[in-house]
Amino acid sequence: MTHPLRLALIGCGKQMQKNLLPFLQRASRDHRPVVCVDPDIEQADRVRALSGAPATATSIEDLDADKVDAAIVAVPPQPSAEIAEQLLRQGIHCFVEKPAGPSTPSLHRLSEIADKTSDVHLQVGFNFRYAAALRQLHDVTVSTREHPCWLQIEFLSRHPSAPQWGVETTVESWIRQNGVHAFDLAQWFNTSPVQRVDGHRLPTTEPDRFLAVIGLHHADGSHSMLRVGNQTQRFHVSAAVHASDGSVYSAPSLESVVLSRDAGMPAGTQLFGQKPLDHGWERSGFGPELEAFMATCLDRSSPRFPGIIDALAGSQLCDQALSELTPSSDTTVTSVA
Repeated sequence: MTHPLRLALIGCGKQMQKNLLPFLQRASRDHRPVVCVDPDIEQADRVRALSGAPATATSIEDLDADKVDAAIVAVPPQPSAEIAEQLLRQGIHCFVEKPAGPSTPSLHRLSEIADKTSDVHLQVGFNFRYAAALRQLHDVTVSTREHPCWLQIEFLSRHPSAPQWGVETTVESWIRQNGVHAFDLAQWFNTSPVQRVDGHRLPTTEPDRFLAVIGLHHADGSHSMLRVGNQTQRFHVSAAVHASDGSVYSAPSLESVVLSRDAGMPAGTQLFGQKPLDHGWERSGFGPELEAFMATCLDRSSPRFPGIIDALAGSQLCDQALSELTPSSDTTVTSVA
């Protein structure tokens, strides 16, 4: 692999400008943006000015594969799987923002392409796996999770608050954009297969606001309970692992990990505390996930990373949850293509 890693930045909207490019610019791995791609040339020019890339393009058809090693893709779901497929076929490593495709069938097709191009790296942007507090919670509960346990995850965000991406309901838009993060975390913490999905949507006074509780029943007897929705005043992510001996390990926010109850330690013992001003690098996980992507592209040195199989599994859980949360007359959950 050439050094520095030559990057194409594909999709120059809010996600690229606010959440990806700022952390990419702080990354320690040797890289250089070489082209910014967006059908809106003004957006592409804006990111070109911010990134220092020498060129812009309005389509990936204009890319010279010999001059690009890897791509960061932040586009809506409809074109993302097709773009990722085209990049993989050209031998270009690909980081694609979740959900990586508009439907479960599209992700299944992308997984088949990834199998045929296994020498090219494909990573999906599930940044919360890299958030420091959640990584610490994952690490300190390794032995606990070897036995059946109870996992609680809260994922609340006010947006989206209207249908988008070609679907008919806000609930489906939200579940596919944000709920998939909660499903991914549940499967990361508990790798036992999910045998059943239950869901209950709480009534709200506003048609485009909702809260839901989703239960995942795992084959080993574990249970994951997810509280999700956009009926909230602020963004919030938390997780807790309840062990069979009564111990409770929790990350009440993205700032800390606390042992709530255990026979050998006082209640409320803090096991990890995030520095309050890290500019989001460790707290959000965006920085570490991009570092991991570039490390794998350059020298295959990154440990286990979220890939297309994880995105496919998350999409299948989205389908099952939506069938529980949304009356069949309101939406069709099999595809948003």
